[in-house]
Amino acid sequence: MSTLSNPQTEREGVSPKPHHKGLWLTLKKPLWFALSALAFVLIYFGLQDYMEYAPRVTLAITLAVIVLWVLEPIPFSMTAVLVLFLLPISGAVSTDLILSGFASPAIFLIVAGMMIASAVEQTSLGKRLAYQLLYWLGDKKGGVLAGIILIPQVMAFFIPAAAVRTAMLLPIVFSIASILGIKSGDVMGKKLMMGVVVSCGISGVAILPAAIGNVITVDLINTYLHQHVTYVDWLILAFPMWLILIPVSWWVLHRCFPVKDEIPGGLKVKMKAMIGELGPITREEKRLLAILVAVCIMWALEGIHGWPPVIPALIGAVLMAWPGIKIADWDKILDVKFAPLIMLGVTLSLGRALYETGVTDYLSRWMENDLTLYLFSNPALAVLTVAVLTQLIHKVTSNVSTAVIATVPVVVALSAHSPNAPALLLSFVAGLTCLFGFILVVETIPGVMVHGTGWVTQQDYFKPGFWLTLATTAVTYLMAVTWWSWLGYL
Repeated sequence: MSTLSNPQTEREGVSPKPHHKGLWLTLKKPLWFALSALAFVLIYFGLQDYMEYAPRVTLAITLAVIVLWVLEPIPFSMTAVLVLFLLPISGAVSTDLILSGFASPAIFLIVAGMMIASAVEQTSLGKRLAYQLLYWLGDKKGGVLAGIILIPQVMAFFIPAAAVRTAMLLPIVFSIASILGIKSGDVMGKKLMMGVVVSCGISGVAILPAAIGNVITVDLINTYLHQHVTYVDWLILAFPMWLILIPVSWWVLHRCFPVKDEIPGGLKVKMKAMIGELGPITREEKRLLAILVAVCIMWALEGIHGWPPVIPALIGAVLMAWPGIKIADWDKILDVKFAPLIMLGVTLSLGRALYETGVTDYLSRWMENDLTLYLFSNPALAVLTVAVLTQLIHKVTSNVSTAVIATVPVVVALSAHSPNAPALLLSFVAGLTCLFGFILVVETIPGVMVHGTGWVTQQDYFKPGFWLTLATTAVTYLMAVTWWSWLGYL
């Protein structure tokens, strides 16, 4: 029988399956590579009369890889590896410089964070905490959503990775959905899943090690401005903003996904039963909790002992597998993922390359105009401008690390020619705003992970994402005219 047509299909008015999608999938990756190459050519040859070789080729390669990171024809980490050999081969920077990011304490902070998260996952402490919060809040209107939003906020103190917090929270949410009879496609299911996206996104706001974007921002501030930001510095700056965003996030999601008869029956009883199944808190969990508290205390006392956050984190990771304490298996603790580390190391190196080759100096001179000077002449207005600019950049540079490296150098350059611009605070605002990616799925790792469950679509992100973007921008400006001004940063 011929496969060229199907009479039954034609009689029923159904068109044969189009082949356009397959053709597009075939041509898509070559097109993305071509756009990346075009970005390189336009910068390299277009700026030949305006820039010296080293900064020009560095900027050209940077924009080319940003295109690849945005369009993702190959994995993020593979694109990052391209940077490791393209910049040294071009002669723009030395091999030592392009590898310097991997010697940063930030790399080992993320490694230690992954090790701690692995140890936590080997116990029931995370589940116990989640079940307890839901036991307290589950029988109240909006309480389930409140519990889901609060869980990552607590986890952020001892699990310094948004992806890990998301991975630990999702099974708990699926358990809640099963208990309540919620299915994929239900409005309540969408609300809870978007609660995971938003809560894991804002959970890194006030805790310096809790988001890779924070770590990169601090490293760039140190590189460009030669100023050291401690754990406590970051906490003091961001803590009020964090407290405000928690209820704001709950309210936005509650309004965007209205559900009738939202108070679930019997959830409190079921949570109590699940807590009972875990049994009484074990010695291992008590030891783990004691170590986590000790690590947080050491982070908070950085100004006294002088240790960067990576040292307490490594101490905690070792203690968790130390003979006689033995909370977790050392071999499992060492099983960390290398892709985020490669991405982070290259991002840090790229930021240093932009600075060392003079790209940021060129950006500073090019952006010195009347409009820029006006916007940056008023510190509070400058904060608002940076928040809006960062949101716009983040929409076309989906990965948080990429958004930070694309934004902070620009902000530093803009601040260089305005005597009233608080460069440190503006860099902090740029890095922090990169965490607030709620409109598009690809803006944050939690967004991608939750979308991968199939319970939410890109359309489900638009409405709450739009309002949350406005809310975070408004809260940022509010912080500028109140808290940060009172602290003397403006």
